[in-house]
Amino acid sequence: MMAANPAGSSSNPAVLERGMRWFRVFPGVTAQVAEARQFVAGLLEGCPGRDVLVSCVSELSANAVLHTASGHGGYFTVEVSCPRTGVARIAVTDSGGPTEPAAGAPVSADSLDGDITGLPMRGLGLALVAAVASRWGYRITGPGRTVWAEATWPVAVLREDPAVPSQARGHRQARLAARGRRGTASPDHPSLAHRGPPDRPAPARPAPSPSAPASPVLHE
Repeated sequence: MMAANPAGSSSNPAVLERGMRWFRVFPGVTAQVAEARQFVAGLLEGCPGRDVLVSCVSELSANAVLHTASGHGGYFTVEVSCPRTGVARIAVTDSGGPTEPAAGAPVSADSLDGDITGLPMRGLGLALVAAVASRWGYRITGPGRTVWAEATWPVAVLREDPAVPSQARGHRQARLAARGRRGTASPDHPSLAHRGPPDRPAPARPAPSPSAPASPVLHE
């Protein structure tokens, strides 16, 4: 499910939930970088990956304004999503530029046509995104490109989930096998009766010796 949030809106429409995607369009000016940060921070409130992704969207939004056609009368789009449990993602789509995104290429003041005053980060480039994000990448989207970053965190994993049929069957078979090894009968499988060592005949008692006198019988 995808929902939009107008650029002029000051409040976030809802709390981010698994499987949902939120996006917002920003004018390609430096003042909107802070707005993009606020948009992501609001949606990811309480999320363990919030600080990482706020840093990433700040850098990617600044790159869109400074190095692509977004900063020349265009716009850029920020998308926030939670694709699966333990993962949050942000993506910034710009209007296209002459170079491809590459980590390790710092921004220099000489290469900028616009004013960089007030930008939260400069000189770090995509090296910052690569350093703090769990994963990042980009894809070509028409005339522009979308650069994305993910943050991950550990989540609890249940050892046994009866709702999963294959797992439930595996546990049931393991229990039956354990009962067979212990030699106990199973109500589901009566044939799994006790299988102990084979019966051995009791030792024979020695026959009385023929030469031995018979015991006298006393009568009162």
